[in-house]
Amino acid sequence: MTEQSRSVALEQEAETNDNSVSTARAYEDVIAKIRKLISDEDMGPGDALPSERRLADLFAVSRHSVREAIRVLQEQGVLAPKRGSGNYIRSSSREELIRALSSLVSGDARRLFEVFQLRELIEPQITALAAEMILPEQLEEMDQLVKTQMTTEDLSELQKIDRNFHALIAKATGNTLLSDLMDKISASIDPSRTEGHQSEERRIASITGHCRILAALQAHEPDAAAEAMRDHINDIKHAVSPDTP
Repeated sequence: MTEQSRSVALEQEAETNDNSVSTARAYEDVIAKIRKLISDEDMGPGDALPSERRLADLFAVSRHSVREAIRVLQEQGVLAPKRGSGNYIRSSSREELIRALSSLVSGDARRLFEVFQLRELIEPQITALAAEMILPEQLEEMDQLVKTQMTTEDLSELQKIDRNFHALIAKATGNTLLSDLMDKISASIDPSRTEGHQSEERRIASITGHCRILAALQAHEPDAAAEAMRDHINDIKHAVSPDTP
């Protein structure tokens, strides 16, 4: 083989490799876009995914890339094919996890202590992640919640503020699973937000904790945010049930 022939062969091999990499990147990008479409459209188990042609047009990619993405999503258990009618959303591990957690904690006051333990394990880490990801408009919304919490004495309003404050932190992570998870956990402690569990001590502890958490989020300091959330959960746990360890 002449030097010129070898050079041409190497160029062709490099071009082939580049095309392979581009194809791999293309279908991986389509996977992310399909997942985002499912989330944005609030699609659930049993809902039909748009056709391959529609997805190719929507994402401006080849149908081959769409087919590869769908194949991977089928293997991951996100999609299920139905002969002659396309692909449908399966009941994913996300829904199964949320259902399991909901069944575990919902409406059972006797499990309240266990729920606080669960929060102590996961919510500080969620708050640390939020400190890195949170947007200015989310910080402003949280600031308004704390200001309202300081002035209102309406119990239903205080309950709503507390739930929304923690929901915003989870939402700020950009992770929908964490957001759904915290929604279920927050709902499970609603019995502790009722009048029978309210006291001036708890109200002050809640405001103080929220202020510390907000300050750490505003400073984008993950470690401080996690510590503030950990202390806050512990303070509320003892305000609700002083005898807990």
